[in-house]
Amino acid sequence: MYYMEPKTLIVVYKDELLVNQLKKLIETKDDGDETAVVGTRDGSVQIVAWTEKVWLEQKKTGNITAKVLFLGDIKGTDKLVPVIDVKFDQYGIKYGWAGNQAVLTADPKGMKSREEYASFVTDLGLLPAPASVKTAIKATESHKISVKKEDGKLNVKGMFSAIGANVADTAKDTFSNKKALVQQMLIFGVINLYNKDLEAFIQA
Repeated sequence: MYYMEPKTLIVVYKDELLVNQLKKLIETKDDGDETAVVGTRDGSVQIVAWTEKVWLEQKKTGNITAKVLFLGDIKGTDKLVPVIDVKFDQYGIKYGWAGNQAVLTADPKGMKSREEYASFVTDLGLLPAPASVKTAIKATESHKISVKKEDGKLNVKGMFSAIGANVADTAKDTFSNKKALVQQMLIFGVINLYNKDLEAFIQA
């Protein structure tokens, strides 16, 4: 069994939803056994959540030895991003680390088209993201079902008029609402980081 003292991960954030999502993933007992670890080993990581303000104050003391994860646009991370070893880079979402500091960023300009956003929304829909973040996804899916086929062929015109009239009002709002889009992107990054690379960062 795994009985080592949990390692501290300081998470610096501006959006509390992001740190709560990461906490939920880390604190969920999702491992099968010693060989079937999901994300980080159950009980091996404890999160200490700091706002950007607390981080900037604590940083002045200069004696932080724990691993630190920056979620989003935190003051000073622009100096860290150029030197990180990038582990993930998709849809304008990027994360990686250098030493004890990891950073997850989201650049809305990386989502270059509505088509790319639609692909992103599909991928996000497969992840355990909060319901509030999936609002645009549910709207998109419910209207996909309502598109009828004519003569056995997909009614493409009908599909686009349905999308134009209904779905994409929600998807468009999210795509053009930078704050909502960045939140979706960062949630996507948080879940991918947990599933694929957080354990490696904690152990590095």
